[in-house]
Amino acid sequence: MVSAGRTNEIGALIDGRRLSAEQVGVLVLCSLVVLLDGYDIQTMALAVPSLVADWNIAPSSFSFALSASVLGMLVGTALLAPVGDKIGRRPVLIAAMAVVGLASIGTAFGTTPAQLAAWRFLTGIGLGMSLPNATALTSEYVPLRSRAFLISVMFVSIALGALIAGFTAPALIEAFGWRSIFVVGGMLPLVLTVLLFAWIPESLRLLVAERPGDPRIGGILRRFLPGIDAATLYVRAEDRIEKQSVLALFGPLFLSRTVLLWCLFALNLFVLFVLISWLPTVLSDAGWSRPQALRGAVMIQAGGIVGGLAIARLVDRGRAGAALLGGYVLAAAAFALFLALPATVPGWTALLLVVGAGVSGAQAALTALSAIFYPPSLRATGAGWASCCGRAGAVLAPLAGGYVLGSLDLAPDRQLALLIVPVLLCAVCVMLLPYAWKEGGDARLEEPQETTPGITP
Repeated sequence: MVSAGRTNEIGALIDGRRLSAEQVGVLVLCSLVVLLDGYDIQTMALAVPSLVADWNIAPSSFSFALSASVLGMLVGTALLAPVGDKIGRRPVLIAAMAVVGLASIGTAFGTTPAQLAAWRFLTGIGLGMSLPNATALTSEYVPLRSRAFLISVMFVSIALGALIAGFTAPALIEAFGWRSIFVVGGMLPLVLTVLLFAWIPESLRLLVAERPGDPRIGGILRRFLPGIDAATLYVRAEDRIEKQSVLALFGPLFLSRTVLLWCLFALNLFVLFVLISWLPTVLSDAGWSRPQALRGAVMIQAGGIVGGLAIARLVDRGRAGAALLGGYVLAAAAFALFLALPATVPGWTALLLVVGAGVSGAQAALTALSAIFYPPSLRATGAGWASCCGRAGAVLAPLAGGYVLGSLDLAPDRQLALLIVPVLLCAVCVMLLPYAWKEGGDARLEEPQETTPGITP
């Protein structure tokens, strides 16, 4: 018998049970959302070499089309993703996948760079809506003891999706032309939209906190927490905390850590999106065949899968600072070696794997740090604005890469070597993190804070 009192806190119920098949289903569907996001993020860059040949225009003409999806992601993340906190994660996630699918198919019918940019902007809006809500839904349905690892696995799906795009694009382009990769990138999200509509649940915590009488609660309990009476459920007070003003991030306790965290996000995503956007073109200019260039470009994603899991493991062991610093130093060394090694496929592929492990792998750790860098009342605001600042760096990346390709007469190895500068700036920011953490030390905070793993000096 279940007590008539309100004795069942949702988080404790989920944390106290073994991972069920229903919970794994949520993880798998949300990971598929993220995987298809990774596929669609990569498609425009993979199409550029073919577009340059078919339309007979300069690669730099596609700078705005490459930036448009990232700008759309910024808009979607900042303005539309938070709607999931109000109307529910499920409808926003379903709508986001429908937007991604339809906009990607629309891209396939573009006939000018401006049309491509417009469709890619809409695709980016869908991507920006989907990732935060998929992350939130996963975190709310998996137990705390395995939450960090499972969310890391979900984030690695971004790199996996981009990797799949890189390895399937050459065959699709050869058989059906460049438009085919956008058609595939649109049909798959539409199929997933149907699966999400048929199976994905709404956030139980959100329903109990905002709509305790909602009839869906009973059905979700029967699937995920059988035997629990809806009348006994409650949500912890901290799960009801409202977002604070961004100005609180610049108070005397948090100013230095906010500035460093924003710089890290912006610089890291700048480097990552320069590579995502222009690497196929740079490798083609270095003498690689078009299929070799498309497959080689996604080696940064393969490295990111390995590096992301390795860095996440070190973060769990309290060595976040050392892991990030080591990743950036290795990436900087790899960029320098592009100047020393000939542009052979085996040699440069190895360097791209190292770069991906350091830069793409670091992004997962930065996302985790952004969530624990502030006390609970500032956590959502701090993480959200750090992500938006990172997206701003990502928007500038394709434009900067296009300028280097179109205006500077540099060989491909020297173009890649330019990225040593932002990577080393990331390393400097990591070395300063302990001092920023100490400056806003726990003793001066008005509410308890967890210790950031491997950051406290």
